[in-house]
Amino acid sequence: MQETTNPLNIWHKTVLENDPSGLYDILDDSFEFYSPAVFKSKEKYMGYIYLLAAGQSFLTSDFRYTRELVDEKQAVLEFECTMDGVTVNGIDMFKWNENNKLTEMKVMIRTEKALEAVKQEMTKHLSNPAVWR
Repeated sequence: MQETTNPLNIWHKTVLENDPSGLYDILDDSFEFYSPAVFKSKEKYMGYIYLLAAGQSFLTSDFRYTRELVDEKQAVLEFECTMDGVTVNGIDMFKWNENNKLTEMKVMIRTEKALEAVKQEMTKHLSNPAVWR
């Protein structure tokens, strides 16, 4: 059996280096992304687009993970950052399969003011055609 890398290692590399080059490869074909602002999940390609926009929104700030709870096939990572002068506190919840491909990511953000700041920033990046290429 071929050795595979835990998807969180690649996720952290993506975040630390602000380099999404390996991100699409760790998404399973069944991947679903759950945004904190949109109820319906996004399938693999649209989930990837949302993750690219999130990278542009979050990774230019003081983003950092403050706590991690990791199990064999799932993890919860708590994060903090400041966006447009608003403190954002949230969690990224991940699930992955036996092939170490992400099958689900769910993002939750608190407070309402923080969620509004995130929505504004994400909308700006999602409407940028460069994100879609």
